[in-house]
Amino acid sequence: MPSLLRPKTGRLGLQDHEKVFCVDHKGAGDIYDLRGIDRERGCLIVVRPDQYIAHVLPLEGRAELSAFFAGILR
Repeated sequence: MPSLLRPKTGRLGLQDHEKVFCVDHKGAGDIYDLRGIDRERGCLIVVRPDQYIAHVLPLEGRAELSAFFAGILR
């Protein structure tokens, strides 16, 4: 993962690698299957500042991404 997605935080500058990958520790299922993500092609994820996943789109979903933000941004 790029360093941008692995920020160093806290007094010791640690990186939390558990949050980079979404492994289901509670047994609910595989994140790719749960979200309908193609393992080979990947996806685009819109994450709010509070870490809530607001939208999951295919990489070529530019129109859907624009429509999503049209209601929020000018």
